Parts: sequence; C-alpha cells; structure tokens
Amino acid sequence: MPIVFPALAVPVTVAILTSVKIPLVGQLVHAGFPSPADDFIEDMIDLNEVLVQNPAATYLWKVVGDCMIDVKIFPGDVVVVDRSLTPKHRSIVLAVIDGEATLKRINRRGGVMVLHNENTRLPVFMIAEGTEVSIWGVVTATIRDLKK
Repeated sequence: MPIVFPALAVPVTVAILTSVKIPLVGQLVHAGFPSPADDFIEDMIDLNEVLVQNPAATYLWKVVGDCMIDVKIFPGDVVVVDRSLTPKHRSIVLAVIDGEATLKRINRRGGVMVLHNENTRLPVFMIAEGTEVSIWGVVTATIRDLKK
C-alpha cells in the first residue's frame, strides 16, 4: 500500500496497471525525414517491461515545481519511482522531508549523503537540524506528454 501525502495526489502503483503494448518500429528515426513506419514494425513492447523492474515496489508520481529542471524533469512530468532500489551517488530520489515529498539528487560527500536541487536558479538546498528526512525511492524514468 503506498504512503499518501496530504498535499499530493495519490501515487499509482504500476502493479495494478494492465499491460500496454506498443509497436516497436525496427528502424532508427531521423528528424526531418518522413518514412512510413507500418512496413517496419519489428515487435511489440510492453511499457511495463521497459519502465518497471519491480511492479510491486514501483509507483508513478506527478511532478510539480521546478527543482529538477536542469536534469530535464519538468512540472507536469510523471516520474517512475522504484522503492526496492538502493540510492547510489548521483541517484535522483523521491525524498520525504518533514512529511512533504520532493525530488532531489543524492551526492556523497565523504561518508555523508547530501540532497541537492538540480536547478541553478534556486538557492542551495539546505536541511535544517532536526528535519525529518527519508528516502522513499529512486527515480528510474520520466514520462512527458509533449502535446502540452
């Protein structure tokens, strides 16, 4: 069962989603050169197999705010978060800071893990003493609707 944070929409676990298979075209696509793709369908790809390693521990979260825009995670994107993965140096994680979910980059400094924004226009992210911080999961992918 996912943890629900009051200020956010309920995360969706991918374990409850049905299989979504989309044709994989067996050609590379070059920008600007039109080519009819139907003749080149090579296989069907299940997006769950591509985006999800552990369905029972993977959730989708909608992004608000701009603290990660320098790594191309924008407001309105959906991030795929896997709770079963151990964060490593430079992982992007969903952190819960005093009950609020946020995306941050983890960096190791000596033996200490430090959380960072990825937006050079924002001030350095600081955690005050006594702040409750937990890492909820590792971001493994982003999904963006280009029609917006």
